[in-house]
This record gives sequence, structure tokens and C-alpha cells, in this order.
Amino acid sequence: MPLLYKAYRSNLKTKEGKHLHYPRLVKTGKVVTTQKIGELIADKSAVTPGDVHNVVRNLLGVMREQLLNGRSVRLDGLGTFTLVVHAIGKGVEKAEDVSSSQITRLECRFTPEYTRSAGNQTTRALFEGVEYVKLTELTEKNSSASSDEEDDPDPDENGNGGNGGGFIDPAA
Repeated sequence: MPLLYKAYRSNLKTKEGKHLHYPRLVKTGKVVTTQKIGELIADKSAVTPGDVHNVVRNLLGVMREQLLNGRSVRLDGLGTFTLVVHAIGKGVEKAEDVSSSQITRLECRFTPEYTRSAGNQTTRALFEGVEYVKLTELTEKNSSASSDEEDDPDPDENGNGGNGGGFIDPAA
């Protein structure tokens, strides 16, 4: 199925004072939970949903442990997870003055795995074969579908599409 997108108006103005419009992906259906992922994987293999769920939970625990030990975690065919810190607006002039009190956010960065073709073209394995369809085009073709595009909740007040980049609370 293609990824659906719609237009959204940026809250930020350009230098000319205009609010520009950009594409935003439309989420469809419910969020897929770990339990549902376990059921879907079990349907494609010879193990039970409970076994898959147990492995996924253990994977998450081991990944967290390795990330918090300063390592990156690479899952073949998926990508690499790495912790990065941000110190937005808290820079200091001397290297010896750098301290942990400057850290404003800890983030888990994900980089999808990629392949290089003979022509030196890079393809992200996770995004191979992606197609896009504008939501208005889909609703025009299917007149029975609801055309109320504004019912899609915007989880991010900054208009960032709701993906916080994998924020990890350092206090947790």
C-alpha cells in the first residue's frame, strides 16, 4: 500500500512573512503494538505469539542496556540505533568547561540500513519501493471515503509529523 500524504500549513513564517504548505504523512488505522507485531510474526513462522513477544521484550531490554553502555546497536536488515545528546543553547567557550549539566536532551537516533548498487546509488532497505499518494487524490477516486482531512490529530505542536526522534528521558 502506498504512503498517504496531505498538505499542512507551517506555523513558522518565511522571511517574507508567509506561511508555506508542506506534505505530511497521514497515519491510517491504529498503532501497531508489540503484541500485534508478535502475532503477525508468529503467522509467518513456526513459533507462538507469546514466544515472539518474549523475544521482542528481551531484545528491547538488551538494546537499552547496550545503548546505555555507550554502544551502537545494529540490527541486520533494519538499521543502527545510537544514543546522541543535545546541548541546545548551552555551549561553553573552553573544552575544559564542558559538563553534563549542559545536556538538554538524550535521543535515540535510528539510521536505516542501506545497500549500494553497482551505479553507486544508495537504497535504504526499509524504504525500498515506497510509493506516495496524495490523500485528496484517493478521496476523489473513492467518493464514499470521508474527505474530512483535519480529523487527523497532530501529535506535534511544531508541525514535525509527530515523530519526536526517539526521545529517551534521562531521568527514567
